[in-house]
Amino acid sequence: MTDAPRSWIARWAPWLAVTVVVIVALLIGTVAQSEPTDAERAQAIAETIRCPSCKSQAVASSDTPASKAVRELIADRIAAGDSDEEIRDYVSSRFPDQDLLLDPSGSGFSALVWALPAMFVVAAVAGLVIRFVGYRTPALAASDEDRRIVEEALGHEEDEA
Repeated sequence: MTDAPRSWIARWAPWLAVTVVVIVALLIGTVAQSEPTDAERAQAIAETIRCPSCKSQAVASSDTPASKAVRELIADRIAAGDSDEEIRDYVSSRFPDQDLLLDPSGSGFSALVWALPAMFVVAAVAGLVIRFVGYRTPALAASDEDRRIVEEALGHEEDEA
């Protein structure tokens, strides 16, 4: 009777340890974060806005006068107390003929950019589940013909030996 509790503990101890480690890591990752400074916010926002003149870089990594002006605009809007989304919307509205946002918003038609990959993963997993849910290897039984062939093969081996 003492073997049953030990085997249960032995089977579940690694899973419990992994669960505890994951929960602790998630708590540390979510609770221990401090509010970003204004400079960190400005850098993070600048990394999501495209340079108006060079098109291939983010404002944060470009040294063009337009990028410098956008970085100053971001700093001014942060000082005014705007949220990150308000700042991105404001910068985007200042350049209406250009698409300056490097990552699309999560609403409207742009939501497809975020939703389609998840939908493909769900469809692939569903397809695999449907395909393999009833998958069983058929029970194979040796027929009389199969037994005869094996006996002949074993008989020939004995004759050769």
